[in-house]
Amino acid sequence: MYFFLKSKTAYHIMRLSILQLFLIGMIAAGGYARDINAQDLLAKNVSIQAENIPLGTALDRLENLAGVRFAYSRSIIPVRTRVSLNASNEKLSAVLDRLLMPLQIEYQPGDGQIILKRSRKVSMGDEMLPNGAVQTIGKGGLADVHLTGTVIDDKGDKLPGVSVVLKGTQRGTVTNEEGAYALDIPEDPSSAGPPVLIFSFVGYLSQEVTVGAQNVVDVTLKVDSKSLEEVVVVGYGTQSKKNITGSVATVQGSEITRSPQANISNSFAGRLPGLIANNRSGEPGSDGSNILIRGRATTGNSNPLIVIDGIANAIGGLDRLNPNDIESISVLKDASAAIYGAQAANGVILITTKKGLAGKPRFDYSFNQGFVQPTRLPKFVDAPTYAGILNTIDYYRNPSGGMNQRYSDAEIQKFRDGSDPINYPNTNWVKELMKPVALQNQHNLSVSGGTEKINYFVSAGTLYQDGLYRDGVNKYRQYSVRSNVNVNVNDKLSFGIQLATRRENRSYIAGFGASNVFEFLYRTYPTLPARYPDGKLGAGVEQGKNPIAMATLAGTNNSPTTVSNGILRASYQLPVNGLSLDGFFSADQSFAFTKEMKTNWIVYQYNKTTQQYSTVLGGPAQAQMYESQTNRALLTGNIKLNYTRNFGDHALSSFIAYEQSRETQEFFSASRNNFITTQLPDLSQGGAQPVDFGNSGSSYRTSRRNVFGRVNYNYLGRYLAEIQLRYDGSSVFPPGNRYGFFPGISLGWRVSQEPWFRTGEAVNDLKIRASYGELGNDRVNPNQFRDNFQVRNGAFSTGNNANNVPLIQYSLLANPNITWEVAKKYNVGLNSTLFKKLTFDLDLFFENRTNILASRNVSIPALTGISSAQIPKENIAEVHNRGLETQIQYAGSRNAFTYNIGGNFAYAKSEVIFIDEAPNTLDYQRATGMPLGSDLGNPNADLMYRSIGVFKTQQELDAYPHVSGAGMGDLKYEDYNGDGKIDAADRIRSPFSNVPQITYGVNLGGGWKNLSLNVLFQGQARVAQYVVVEAGEFSSVMQSRAEDAWSPTNPNGNSPRIDSRTGTGVNGSYKNTFWFQNTAFLRLKNVELAYNVPAKIISRIGLGGLRIYTNGFNLLTFTKVKDFDPEGDNGNAFFYPQQKIYNVGVNVTF
Repeated sequence: MYFFLKSKTAYHIMRLSILQLFLIGMIAAGGYARDINAQDLLAKNVSIQAENIPLGTALDRLENLAGVRFAYSRSIIPVRTRVSLNASNEKLSAVLDRLLMPLQIEYQPGDGQIILKRSRKVSMGDEMLPNGAVQTIGKGGLADVHLTGTVIDDKGDKLPGVSVVLKGTQRGTVTNEEGAYALDIPEDPSSAGPPVLIFSFVGYLSQEVTVGAQNVVDVTLKVDSKSLEEVVVVGYGTQSKKNITGSVATVQGSEITRSPQANISNSFAGRLPGLIANNRSGEPGSDGSNILIRGRATTGNSNPLIVIDGIANAIGGLDRLNPNDIESISVLKDASAAIYGAQAANGVILITTKKGLAGKPRFDYSFNQGFVQPTRLPKFVDAPTYAGILNTIDYYRNPSGGMNQRYSDAEIQKFRDGSDPINYPNTNWVKELMKPVALQNQHNLSVSGGTEKINYFVSAGTLYQDGLYRDGVNKYRQYSVRSNVNVNVNDKLSFGIQLATRRENRSYIAGFGASNVFEFLYRTYPTLPARYPDGKLGAGVEQGKNPIAMATLAGTNNSPTTVSNGILRASYQLPVNGLSLDGFFSADQSFAFTKEMKTNWIVYQYNKTTQQYSTVLGGPAQAQMYESQTNRALLTGNIKLNYTRNFGDHALSSFIAYEQSRETQEFFSASRNNFITTQLPDLSQGGAQPVDFGNSGSSYRTSRRNVFGRVNYNYLGRYLAEIQLRYDGSSVFPPGNRYGFFPGISLGWRVSQEPWFRTGEAVNDLKIRASYGELGNDRVNPNQFRDNFQVRNGAFSTGNNANNVPLIQYSLLANPNITWEVAKKYNVGLNSTLFKKLTFDLDLFFENRTNILASRNVSIPALTGISSAQIPKENIAEVHNRGLETQIQYAGSRNAFTYNIGGNFAYAKSEVIFIDEAPNTLDYQRATGMPLGSDLGNPNADLMYRSIGVFKTQQELDAYPHVSGAGMGDLKYEDYNGDGKIDAADRIRSPFSNVPQITYGVNLGGGWKNLSLNVLFQGQARVAQYVVVEAGEFSSVMQSRAEDAWSPTNPNGNSPRIDSRTGTGVNGSYKNTFWFQNTAFLRLKNVELAYNVPAKIISRIGLGGLRIYTNGFNLLTFTKVKDFDPEGDNGNAFFYPQQKIYNVGVNVTF
């Protein structure tokens, strides 16, 4: 934290915050005036359709529609009360009667305006409830029963603005900021029975309460998370969920915080249909998931566009956002993403951070402590078993030497009994290096509140993650601050300031990535000592690479990064009905610094003949230092003209906008070798010879200019249409191809709104929708339309002498015709609500991706002299992608018990339509017509021999074709073309890759009084990873491999024999399906058990809420993969393991 407070970024943020608060104070001190002349005000005709909006908003709309001005005091008129109003070409006076009379508000024209004031005919002696809460009185005179009460939500928080109405009348009130209300009702309003109060509030389920003899009626409202009135964030705006015509998935920030994962990208899996999140590593600071939307449809960049608070490609991304700052997440999957044009071909993820709400300051503090373990680590054979394996390998080389050529039975017994730990150790390297548990924790504090003029949300958080190595340097620390402030200057002008900064401190092992450490952890033999009895570290394998020494003595790579984001917004209501102007300017910056000091270490080798230790030097001969710094900046400006009007039964909402952005990056690095000491870790202290120096640098600048707009049309909430147009310019393309046009259209039909649609209570809502959009992808190398060169040292010969001189060489030929990659997306969908409890959504989609950049290096003959690395990419490839998504949710209750169950399922499969292939490629080996493989840069890398078993006898070996060098116990490859030999023509393609074609999730929830339980399962299918598990003299041996491997003593083994090295032998050097493992799985992804301490208890100590919980992440995994996590990457299983987390925490509100 000290380093954060000392940083220039923190200083600037603090300075800006002080300036911001000063401006807010100046604005709040000012008043506002209304001054518009009005004639025949009440005789004007207006049409308006509004549902469940604040009274203040309704008055603003009427001002625009009728060209009038309302004058009133916000301390008297309840502008936050929710109202609904529908009028078609009616006089303004009639509309105001219906709107204001139930709220006991009078109006009268005067001085060119309409003055609003409280009605004098109010019960309870004309008294007002605090903060403008009102009570209304209907026909029949004064009330004679006085009711009071408080309304809270299911978390115990008090709800202001809740409507309380006596059923069958217009008599009602709203709750004040403390959630309190008071209402007078007739003692016997009708002969139909006792009076009934209706409590309703946007986003919550309405509740009816029968009033008996009591005078106090307290109510708890439950969140209606699936309400059709839900407002969803879409590109450059929001829309009512019931009116959305595109394929948009949403998840609330409160769901994300149920996961103990510090990296929010790891919390998406299983929650959103169509979103694929695969976590390839659990290393602190580098543990983010790879995210795809509806699979992969390109050989190029397939990452979705990330938009944070309206800023596309915001620096810092989503991985390291504080989960407690997130309000909601929306995923745009079809033409709904077309509004982002050239960056939206892979879908869009919209992140919206929290804002403040009017009310007294609310403080929220949370803390959680996590305990981290690997989801799975391989088990390796012990030393006696490994010694026997080495003896078997020697037997393969020299059968006449017998089965004990390297170790005798007596020596193997010493490994087993531990009688000679120096010469015959039995080492469990995983236990020696790895902790049983690593720790992580998070602290978060936020304050929010405000008035009608100003609201604010300010938060601060810290995060700590420890690595799994014992005494290792791997750690991650993060400090974050966010401030969102919005100011209503008057009824026309408002602005907002959003500031955020975070400091990310990563510590890694110098000179080695996690894959290097785990390589030598898994390769080092159990017959080698980790430490000798006197504490000396053993030598390990290959130049002293003892993984313990690597993790603790190799030096440290410290990589702090500071990310700052600032946004200034403003909006203005123009003096034209329905016309407004808004815009923003944002400035993002990051500064990443790396300082790495590689040091050597000494390990020991014991010679049992001389009984002496010899030293082995690991790492560089002398210490080495590397430093780098990367500066990134993104400036974005946006201005948008909006027009919204209702014309009778027709509703129109539209905007047109201009946006421009510029991104720059500067990178510089320097290195120095031969440090005499590590006590002076500065570049100036390194060696002085030219060979000791090194430096490098690079930079890029890209810019975009965009004009775009959207029109939404709604007729009676029944027929819906949306048109989006975007004209994009990008500097990554040559001047003639820099601009592209990206349209999108979507239609919706709410069948349930048709007068003839009558299903009783069975079908409450039914909507059919369809969309088409063209989207682009400009996230490519920005210099491909220019010739690329590199300077190299070469030899220039003059006679008998050769001199080294710098040479300029082509590194990439230019393609002056490079242009946009285009995705044409089609989608049809259905949304339904049944029996008011069950929701069902279905989407079918198809995508045609064209102009994909790919190389022709396969079909260009070698005789041209052009190397494959120099061949530029061209817009030649084409891929189709199709699939379906479905989601179902059910919620119910029984007395005090509430429950919900739901699930989502997605299937997405790509098909290569065209990619450059050699003319003589065999039909069954073509990439064309098959799904995209795991190796996008080289389609032929996905060709494999089909493994059909193991040669278990000599007769079987002699009777079937095999590769050269194969023997008993080796893999049998299918003679696919039946020509009697095994060669390259027998290779085939798999229909699967490391991207799952099927993803799904199941969620379960239940609550009883103050207890709640939520469970999430997540899975994937039709997916495979190519992982060659090393074994033999090159590496230790996994236990499962040893148990099933063929050998002379295990002739029925189904795995290939263990030879000197798997990767270079006949079983590994020929890529084959034996190692292509089915990595389908089902995980118990998330479980949370929580308890809300009752309000009557915590109120005694001045708290507004107290929640205690425990949760877990990746608790169980069901898969056919035996030794490593199924989400691991292709290769050899040398990766930092994924995380299993047990977590306890507390949330406090005061």
